[in-house]
Amino acid sequence: MRFRRRGRHPVLSSLLITLAIAGAWAIERWGPGLIPIDWSFGASGRLCDLDRVLDGDSLRLVCDGESVEVRLHCIDAPEKDQGPWGNRSRAHLKQIATARVEMRPIETDRFGRTVAEVYTAIGKRRSLNLEQIKQGEAAVYSRYCEESRFFRAERTARAESLGIWSTPGDHQTPWMYRRRH
Repeated sequence: MRFRRRGRHPVLSSLLITLAIAGAWAIERWGPGLIPIDWSFGASGRLCDLDRVLDGDSLRLVCDGESVEVRLHCIDAPEKDQGPWGNRSRAHLKQIATARVEMRPIETDRFGRTVAEVYTAIGKRRSLNLEQIKQGEAAVYSRYCEESRFFRAERTARAESLGIWSTPGDHQTPWMYRRRH
């Protein structure tokens, strides 16, 4: 009497398992690089006028006549009193921000600010959040960010010693600076 094996094709099963493991490894290894760094969701936001750049990661916008304080999602810029770094970060954000922007709200923080990704609405569409990271004018706030494009942009800025990454110090981790002061 012959016993029949449950799996009819053990070689095929082994091959599928091997492919699944290899695929998982490849996604882990190269997956983040498959999505372009400038890519973002196409969801439209609110068109607003820029009222004022408060610091390197905060803006005041006027949206439909309403004043809205916005904290830029995924980033943390040096504080104003962190030597020249806070002023440089604010100046850079002021330089790249356009008079009209598109705000894509994500949540409201504990201070009542709208946490959002903000895009230029004049000329080429760019994320102000991502531009601050790319130029080394802010660090990724990893406690509140899970988007690989921000981490990749920061790695590049660090490798090129841009902005806050040109000199070591507290300005590289604004959250630690705030905790100590």
